Amino acid sequence: MQEAVPVRPERPDGTHSLWTQQEQDRHWADLCESMGVPGQQRPSRPAEAAA
Repeated sequence: MQEAVPVRPERPDGTHSLWTQQEQDRHWADLCESMGVPGQQRPSRPAEAAA
């Protein structure tokens, strides 16, 4: 089952950055789909603005 859960790939340089709202929404949709509950509402925690 762990293989079905989507994870965010690291950047080629190994760094991480804040996710955009669109990235968060897509990840939530992919996660819900992998868990068999598509269309679930994502918790209302907006993405932080990138500096």
